[in-house]
Amino acid sequence: MKHRWTALLLAAAMILPCAALAACTNGDGPDPEPDPNPGTPGIVDPEPEQPELIEGLEVVSEEDYNLFDAENMRLFGRMYTKTYSRSKALILDHAATGADFTFYGTELKVKLEPTPANLYIHTFIDGDKEGKFIHVNRTKEYTVAEGLEEGVHTVRLIKATSSWCGTITVNHVSTDGKFLRPEKKDRLRIEFVGDSITVGAGIYADPSTLNANENSDVAKCYAYLTAQELDADFSFVATEAICTKSKKFLTVNAIEMYGQYSATHAGKYKIKEPYDIVVVGLGTNDASALAADPSYTPAALQADYTELLTLIRASNPEAKIVCVYGMMGETPTVKKSFNDAIAALGDENISYCTLPASTDGGQGHPSVKGAVKEAQTLLEHIKSL
Repeated sequence: MKHRWTALLLAAAMILPCAALAACTNGDGPDPEPDPNPGTPGIVDPEPEQPELIEGLEVVSEEDYNLFDAENMRLFGRMYTKTYSRSKALILDHAATGADFTFYGTELKVKLEPTPANLYIHTFIDGDKEGKFIHVNRTKEYTVAEGLEEGVHTVRLIKATSSWCGTITVNHVSTDGKFLRPEKKDRLRIEFVGDSITVGAGIYADPSTLNANENSDVAKCYAYLTAQELDADFSFVATEAICTKSKKFLTVNAIEMYGQYSATHAGKYKIKEPYDIVVVGLGTNDASALAADPSYTPAALQADYTELLTLIRASNPEAKIVCVYGMMGETPTVKKSFNDAIAALGDENISYCTLPASTDGGQGHPSVKGAVKEAQTLLEHIKSL
């Protein structure tokens, strides 16, 4: 028994110095390192996964890219998406709706669905200003870029045909490389409100030829050339035969169309980010409406034009609004109605600009050469503002 107690006393004596040392350390020494994960002792959270970058641009999975999110690509105009069970599709109604697709690789393929068939797109690779006019005659995968040097490329795809002629659905885009999220830039924003001239109707034809999808191309009209030169984010709210408010030639007018997605999609559209410049290119069909209907007077046209400009101003409080007319010749009564409306509004940020006439395209519409001159005049006017 004596030996057992001796052993216990020795053990206690050995423990006491350790306890005293611990008390001294906790009270007088440096604070212990904080537990990096107090809820789970001994476990440290892993570092957040860094995004993959190629030439400073973030890689986006093909699955995420095909959600057609504005964060992953540069989108143009009043397009919208349709959701399926496992994917989304990008719907292009208006002419000039589309996107810039940025990727690392050598090719880009796009599955397109035209409704009806016989529509067109225009594509541009890496800022090329000429581009390629492509017939979309059936639902299939179209190769819009191939054989490129392996690297970072941007392909712009816009619908070349107007909304009144049909819709193109972009069902899927793919590349042999990887999709990239483009660098965000603060660009000028410009919107065009107009008629057949603004969608490039008959621009590849001659006066003896009827306007048709195969000879019409928004990418060659004065409006797109202007946006292209300014490297602006653009939107087109335009279609053939439309008047300011009269429905003499179409079942929708410009006032109605401005408040909805397109001439064929009556869903209410709200501008999320106001435009810096809005160009209004109407008048040619209004002149025909005045000539065809004696009850429709220049005073009524002035009131209608005032209503449209007021609507545009409400959505774009700070925009420079430029009213253009004369691309197929000026009718004095229409010009006076428009200028009287502008004067009555007393808005110093609304101006009028006569564009040079060009009637050597299809059915007397502007030709490619004529559109270039019109764009030059409009650019000079915009710069003067």
